[in-house]
Amino acid sequence: MKISVGRTEQGSITIAFDETTVTLNMAETKTLLLELTRVLVPGAAVMKGAAERAGMLVGKIKTANDVGIQKLLRIADHDDLVALLKFAENDEQMTGKIYGNMTEKSRKIFVEDVSYRFQDSIGDDDLSTAATRLAITIRRLEEDGSLVYAEG
Repeated sequence: MKISVGRTEQGSITIAFDETTVTLNMAETKTLLLELTRVLVPGAAVMKGAAERAGMLVGKIKTANDVGIQKLLRIADHDDLVALLKFAENDEQMTGKIYGNMTEKSRKIFVEDVSYRFQDSIGDDDLSTAATRLAITIRRLEEDGSLVYAEG
C-alpha cells in the first residue's frame, strides 16, 4: 500500500492510502497522531489517565510566565481550554492565572462556556482529548521558549 501525506493551502493535512485520500483539520491530525502513538508506543506518557494528564498541565500553567499563558490562550483550541478550566474550576491559582491573562470580554465568554458546556462535570473522553491537544500545544510553546516556568 502506498501512503503519502501532504498539506493543503488552507493548512489541512491530506493522507492518501493508494487511491483513497482523507483530509483532516489540525485538531483531527493531532488526535490521529496521538492515537497512533498510543498503539505504537504502549506505556508512553500519553497513556496516563485523563485526570492525571490534566493535573500535570494545571501544575505547569500555575507556574508559567504570563506572556507564555497569553500565547497559549491565543493558539490553543477554545474548547480544550474550556475543558481544562472545568477540570480545575476549584483551583483558584490555576483559574486566576488563566483568567488573569484574558480580557474582560474573553473571561466572560470562557466563564459562560465552562458553566453551560459542562453543567455537571466533564467526561473522561472530553478531558482526555483536551489534555492531549493542550499538552502538544504547551510542548511547542516550551520548545520555542515562549512558555517558561518559575522555579520552586
